[in-house]
Amino acid sequence: MAELTNKPTVGLSKLPDCRGLLENGKCKLMNVPACFGVSCTYYKKIDSLTKAYERLSSLPEAKQECIAQKYYGGFRPWKGTDVNSRW
Repeated sequence: MAELTNKPTVGLSKLPDCRGLLENGKCKLMNVPACFGVSCTYYKKIDSLTKAYERLSSLPEAKQECIAQKYYGGFRPWKGTDVNSRW
């Protein structure tokens, strides 16, 4: 959700799940006093599955094969076009 800072946490439950949101409610992408929410032009929702698949795709082929065999029965869902294609 929010990136950690050394400032106390504000009411983040009311703020969007954005990649630029800091724990103190400010934006790490823009110099503004507070988050604008989904109306912000820099708003980008974090999709953890897509992020995980990007990470898996960046690994060496041998490591990808090992992970696919161990956890996905040899299938590599991060290589498909639809993230829900197997399920």
